[in-house]
Amino acid sequence: MNKDNKKSIVIKGWVIAGGLAVWAFAVLFFMFRINVLEGEELKEFADNNNFRLATEEAERGNLYASNGALMATTVTKHNIYVDLVAIKDDLFKENVQYLADSLGKMFDKSPNHFYDKLINEREKKNRYMMLVKGLDYEEYQRIRKFPIFEKGQNKGGFIHEIESKRELIVKDIGARTIGYDDSRGKVGLEGAYSDLLTGLEGRRWEQFMGRGKWKPFKHWEQEPQPGSSVYTTIDADLQMISYDALYQQLSAFEAHHGSVVVMEVSTGKIRAIVNLTRKEDGTYVDDYNYAVGEAAEPGSTFKAVSMLVGMDDGYFDKNTTVETGGGSYKLYNRKITDSHPNGTLTVDGVIKKSSNIGTAKLINEHYNSQPEQFFKKLEKWNMTKPLGVDILGEGKPVMHKPDSKSWSNVTLPVMSYGYGLNITPIQLVTFYNAIANNGKMVKPLFMDKISKKGEEDIVFEPVVLVDRISSPENIKAMQDMLKGAVTEGTGRLIHTDNYEIAGKTGTARVEYWKKDQGMQYRASFAGYFPADKPKYSCIVVVHKPNPRKGYYGGGVTAPVFKKIADWVYSKTPIPLPSEIKKSSKNVKSGFAKESVIKTSKTKNITPNVMGYSGSKAIPVLENLGFDVRYSGIGRVTNQSIPAGVRFRKGETIYLMLER
Repeated sequence: MNKDNKKSIVIKGWVIAGGLAVWAFAVLFFMFRINVLEGEELKEFADNNNFRLATEEAERGNLYASNGALMATTVTKHNIYVDLVAIKDDLFKENVQYLADSLGKMFDKSPNHFYDKLINEREKKNRYMMLVKGLDYEEYQRIRKFPIFEKGQNKGGFIHEIESKRELIVKDIGARTIGYDDSRGKVGLEGAYSDLLTGLEGRRWEQFMGRGKWKPFKHWEQEPQPGSSVYTTIDADLQMISYDALYQQLSAFEAHHGSVVVMEVSTGKIRAIVNLTRKEDGTYVDDYNYAVGEAAEPGSTFKAVSMLVGMDDGYFDKNTTVETGGGSYKLYNRKITDSHPNGTLTVDGVIKKSSNIGTAKLINEHYNSQPEQFFKKLEKWNMTKPLGVDILGEGKPVMHKPDSKSWSNVTLPVMSYGYGLNITPIQLVTFYNAIANNGKMVKPLFMDKISKKGEEDIVFEPVVLVDRISSPENIKAMQDMLKGAVTEGTGRLIHTDNYEIAGKTGTARVEYWKKDQGMQYRASFAGYFPADKPKYSCIVVVHKPNPRKGYYGGGVTAPVFKKIADWVYSKTPIPLPSEIKKSSKNVKSGFAKESVIKTSKTKNITPNVMGYSGSKAIPVLENLGFDVRYSGIGRVTNQSIPAGVRFRKGETIYLMLER
C-alpha cells in the first residue's frame, strides 16, 4: 500500500470519528434541551396555561393457572353520571319521557322512577347526578345512545367514567394464594409478580377546557404498555379438589385452620396450595397463607429428617436396633414417651411406629457430643433458612444452634422428633419431595411462564437446591421406610391396594405452655404418591382440631392426602390390580347399551359404574353412602375408587364424565 492510500485511509477515519463525535454531542444536547431546558419551559407553560401531565394506568396482565384457566383479571366497569344543567330546556322537555322509558326497560324498573328522579334533580340543578354504576361495555354502548344522552356531555349532560377492578375468578379456593396488589399491600401471586403484571404507565399532557373537562394535548404523549400475563404452576382442578378435601376435614374436626401443598416431584412446581381459617360461624375462609408463612413445631414428620441425617453420616441403617422399653424413658431431665410400648425396634420400626424414644436415643447417642454436625446437615438441606420462594411473607425457620445460650443437652434429642424447632409446611414438603425425587432437592416453583404480546414467552425451569441429599442406598432405604409407615404403621388407615403411598404422620402438641387450657394439637401428614413412580409430594396440616373428635395425623390429615391422591389416580389411572381389571374390562360395552348397575350383596363394596351415564351412576352411589363429586357431562370414564374395593360411609368418590 503506497503512502497516499495510507494517508487517505487515515483522513477518512478521522472524518468518520469526527462525524460520530458531532452526532453524539448533538444527541446529548438534544436530550439536555428536552429534559432540562424545554422541560422547565413546559412546566412553566403548563402552570400558566391550565395544562397538566396526566397519567393513564396500564392494563394489568392476567394471572392464569398452568392449563390456561383464568385466575385473576382486570374488569373495566362503566359508571354513568348526568349533568342536568347542561341540557337545554327544549331538549329536556321533549325527550325526558323517552329517556325514562328507555332506562326503565334497560334496568327493569318503572319509567316513572327515572322520570321523577330526572325532574327532581334538574330542579335542584344537580350537575353530577349518579345514574348507574358497574355497567359492562355492551351496556355502556347501549345507554350512551339513549335520547338526550346521545348528544354527549356538553349538550346531553352524559358523563362517562371508567373504573377498573381486579377480580378473582376462583375467589373461594385460592384467594390468599392469588392475593392482591393494592393499598392493602402486596400479597400472594399478585404481589409476587406485581412488576410483571403492572405494565408501563402512560403519560400525556392535557389542557383544561372548562366545566371539568380536560382535552389531550399533542406534546409528550406516551402510550401505556400493558403488563405481561403470568402463567402460574397451579393446576386449577387439583387446587379445587385439594380445597374441597381440606374444607370437609376441617369442618368435621372443627379445626382452627389448615393447609395443603401439592408439589410436582420432578420439577418442584406447586400444583395446589390451599389455606383455610375457621370463622365464628363455623365456615372457613382463605385469609392467610399458612403453608408459606407459618413456621411451627412439625412433630413426628420431622423424624424422617433426623433418621436420614444419621444414616447419611453412617451411624446407623434401617436395620439398626434401639430399645424403646415400655413407652416411657427419662433422658437427662426430660421424660420422653411413646403412644404405645414398642420394646426393641429397628430404625425402620422407629419410623413405622413413630417412636419418640427410639428417635431421641439414636440421635442423642451419636450427636450429643457433636451437635454441630447434625445442625450442618440441616443447613445443607436448606432447613435452617427460608427457601426464598416467590410468594412474599415466607416464614423463617427457628432452630436453636449448638453455640446459643438456649442450647442444652436435651435440645437435640427433643428436636429430633419435631419439638423445639419451627419450620413451614412448604419447607418440610420440599424435603419429602427430595426423598421422592431420589435425593434431588428442587425449589418450590410458582411460575410456569411469562407471556407478553409480540414477545417470546419466558419459560421457568426447575431450580436445583441440592443435587443429592444422601446416597442412593440411603434414599432407597428411606423410601422403603416411608412406604412401610403407610402399609403397616401409623398411616395404615389410608393404605390402598390400588396404588402405593409413602409418607409419615405427625402429631404435635401446641401451646403446651398455657396451663389454663386443655391440650391442643397440630396434626400433619407428609408424603408422596404413587410411591413406585412418584408424581406428586404433598403435605397436609390441620391446626387445633377438636380433641374430642380426634387429633392424630393418621386420622385427621392423612385422609385429606388420600382424597387428593385418589382424585389424581382417577385422573391419570395407574394399572389396576388384576382382580379389579376384571370388574371393569367391559366398560366399553356399557357405552353401547346401559343396563342396571350391579351392587354387591356384601356391604360397602364399590360397584363398577364405568360407562354408565352420570344421571344413573350418581344416585346409585349416593344411595350406597358415597359423597359423590364429579366433573364433566355424559358417561363415567373414571371413578376414583375402583370397583370391588371396600369403602366407608361418607367417603368421597370422584367421577369423570365425558360425552
